[in-house]
Amino acid sequence: MDSVLTLRVSVLELSIRSNIEAVSRKLSALAYRQLPFAEARTVTELAKLAADAERNALPQVFDNPTPFTVNSVAVQPARKGMPVARVYIRDKAAGYLAPYEFGGVQFLGAKPANLVPVNAAANQFGNLPRGSIRKFMGRPDVFLGTVKTKRGALYGLWQRPAKFVELKWSKRSGPKLVDRAINASDRLRLLVAFNAPVETRKRLEFGERAEAVVSANFDRVFGRELANALASAA
Repeated sequence: MDSVLTLRVSVLELSIRSNIEAVSRKLSALAYRQLPFAEARTVTELAKLAADAERNALPQVFDNPTPFTVNSVAVQPARKGMPVARVYIRDKAAGYLAPYEFGGVQFLGAKPANLVPVNAAANQFGNLPRGSIRKFMGRPDVFLGTVKTKRGALYGLWQRPAKFVELKWSKRSGPKLVDRAINASDRLRLLVAFNAPVETRKRLEFGERAEAVVSANFDRVFGRELANALASAA
């Protein structure tokens, strides 16, 4: 009877098998009857430890990951007679995290590019707040396009200098711009860079980390769960 801890990221499935049979031959009849309970509890608890390790590692791999990304690591517990627990990343997050496990190009989903705030306000996680692009595009001084710079051609959301754009004036206070978010300089200002997806360099090491957690904790967790199962049957 093998216990299997299945670790899954998108299409990845890695099974770590521990040979319970070698242990079961040394058990008493009572302990052997409680073995299925102990197995299921063991792989579930190991999966939880592995999931915690994965969540704690995400801020070390990515700069200030969102709670959505961190909480996307989940556990499917084992059941009696099916000693398989699954540590996995939920589908939506798995789509953009998979290249950081297996390699490949960044996954952007429906986004036209990797949107990088340059002179636009970002949220606490360094991302554009929802609806920002639509809001910018509603301004008369903002356009989306490619501009030649000293660093080469850059595609993104640009803001024209205010003096070249007709903006609303305050009727009450006279010749004063109502809009404080103007470009007061004499040159174009890049608000948001639209970067093409690139090959990922960072690696999650999801499978390796979970395997190390299981190997380091199996004996302790199995011993504890078997003792609990025997105590509950006494």
